[in-house]
Amino acid sequence: MADEEGDEETNEKTRSSSGGTDSTGARAKVKGKLKSFWNKTVVPAFPEAIADISIIKAALKVEATITKDLRDATRHPEVAQKAAVRRGVDLAPEEMQFRKLRKAKARDAFCRYLDLDPSEVDADDVPIVAFGGSGGGYRAMIGMLGYCEEMKRTGMWDLLTYVAGVSGSCWGLAAYYTWAGASMKAVIDHCQKRLHPHHPLSPEAVREVLNAPGGPTKTLGPLVQKHRSGLSTVAMDLYSVFTTGHLFLNHDPALDPPGLRGSFGVKKEVAGQHENWLKWTSANTHLLDGSEPLPILTAIRHERPWKDWVDKEHPFKDADPGTKEHQEAQDAWFNWFEISPIEVGCDELEAWCPTWAFGRPFEKGQDTMQLPEQSLALLLGLCTSAPAGPLTSYLATIKRSLPAGLIGNSISDMAKGIARIWGPKGKEEFQAHHPLHAVNEHNFMFHLTRGENKDKPSPPIENSPRIHLIDSGMDNNCPTYVMLHPRREVDVILNMDASSDVLKGSFQERVDQIASRRCLKFTKRHPEIEAGTDLKDPDRFKGLYAQIYDGTILEERPKEVIDSYGHRVTNPPAPPCLHESTMIYIPLLPNQRAVADFDPSTAKFSGSYNLVWTGAQVEMLVKICSANYKAGEAAIKTVLREQWQKKKAKREAATAVYSPSLLAGPAGPAGAGASAEVSALEAASCTDV
Repeated sequence: MADEEGDEETNEKTRSSSGGTDSTGARAKVKGKLKSFWNKTVVPAFPEAIADISIIKAALKVEATITKDLRDATRHPEVAQKAAVRRGVDLAPEEMQFRKLRKAKARDAFCRYLDLDPSEVDADDVPIVAFGGSGGGYRAMIGMLGYCEEMKRTGMWDLLTYVAGVSGSCWGLAAYYTWAGASMKAVIDHCQKRLHPHHPLSPEAVREVLNAPGGPTKTLGPLVQKHRSGLSTVAMDLYSVFTTGHLFLNHDPALDPPGLRGSFGVKKEVAGQHENWLKWTSANTHLLDGSEPLPILTAIRHERPWKDWVDKEHPFKDADPGTKEHQEAQDAWFNWFEISPIEVGCDELEAWCPTWAFGRPFEKGQDTMQLPEQSLALLLGLCTSAPAGPLTSYLATIKRSLPAGLIGNSISDMAKGIARIWGPKGKEEFQAHHPLHAVNEHNFMFHLTRGENKDKPSPPIENSPRIHLIDSGMDNNCPTYVMLHPRREVDVILNMDASSDVLKGSFQERVDQIASRRCLKFTKRHPEIEAGTDLKDPDRFKGLYAQIYDGTILEERPKEVIDSYGHRVTNPPAPPCLHESTMIYIPLLPNQRAVADFDPSTAKFSGSYNLVWTGAQVEMLVKICSANYKAGEAAIKTVLREQWQKKKAKREAATAVYSPSLLAGPAGPAGAGASAEVSALEAASCTDV
């Protein structure tokens, strides 16, 4: 699809109309744009799905409905709020408050899980634990749900402070924290009924979503809002709203919130499309009292400095790898963005925007248009947009999996064109290219620091009014980066890996890639344990279902690192994490005892890009996950106990150092001896060399 950003004149007219003072001509112009959008974007993508004239009529009414709601503070309270960008690497005040509330709950859960006397456990000694789920399409989504359901059954879930996801895992997290009411079982049951027989982008699935009560508004409304904010839509926007719409549609009516049915028992909206369930901030309901872990969805931005400086309007336009500016540029890398119910931001860039304001245009740290919160469907599209990633990440598989239509055909045609022009020797040139345009979003960092320091130019990202975020699995398929935020001080990281290469032993390289950015090194505790060669042996993977990696702080930050594509590159920047932690790697391995002769990473139906699963297939994978967790649970408990004892010993040592009897020695209450002890306890450094 052509790269359409919209000119400043159009944007200004749109901005001036947002306050409800549209002239007749302006309204006609917007309506004309919507019809153009429908005819040029939706119809070519899903020609069979829109054959029903009632769908067309409903879709064309969406613009009027959304326009009326844009300034409705009773429906969207956030439109009455101005938003500002928070700067720095510190955690948000809301996250700090959540941690205080979660600490007490985690202490009680920790004691129950390890069968400890609560009177012997100080809340400050309980390790901060984070659980992360990898990418891998529906395999990753179902895999994360399966492991988490088993953790909930055992009580392990209740001692987590954070839970993060990459790509497919984000679907599961979003469902759990919104319409599922914090029930993993509800999401699993829904998947068994919902993931077949149609592909989410098939004409049948699209027709079903658009025919549902409220379907056109909930599905196309977010795209209309983007148009009204001055942005154009691309193929990936359609991918976003229809994949989410398909997944969230028609779940158990028992989960309907109060007031969803009218006086005669008729549904006002279809189950799964309740408005709050498409607002990611609605997940804060589960965080206000610390009752659930803080969820973090992830996406990445491809930092290519030579393009941002040269073409600030279109930073993702393909660059010619033969040009001088490209050849002499520093290495490209990925910025990791967090999308929590509280904030969207990046610690490397030290900028954070309230989640309810992401999607608004910003200038110098202040929003310039007050819009309703962006739909969760669009946020999930950013997180699961593997088709928008660099070509070498998906070319061999994605083009075979998507149905015919705009998205599938775009990828197929692009693949053929590249193969014809470049040939096999040229594939490496396309590592930094994005053949399917990433989604356009307003850049909340636009001109953020302009004029503050006349001797230092603004970072390249601040020169573009647009920001383009894509699937974080394109950089690393586990959310390790966000769990190593330097202010979170996570003690134990559990990484569930549903990648397709879990049997190839590539995790060490992947964890080294991220850890070295944070000035850490993770070393496998038992490298001597290897998988057996007998495929029928039920103990083939004994000792490998939960692999322990011990983390240490590096004295020097490595200059170079091996990236996800096997290239040695300059180590990308990142705030160092000067806090040692232990990682538990939980690969989604086969389990002969649970389901015989089933390998999730190689079975045809569980491929990363297969979005059609039967109920029986979902059940098979959940059984594998449950059995795998049980097989590795002893290792998990060992690490939790170790970290508890380590933190306890450190606190007791610090208490001894600061005790009045020791501090009131010959050196005085604040003598040199005390200062030396304090310095020894706090000493930690990581020099970037």
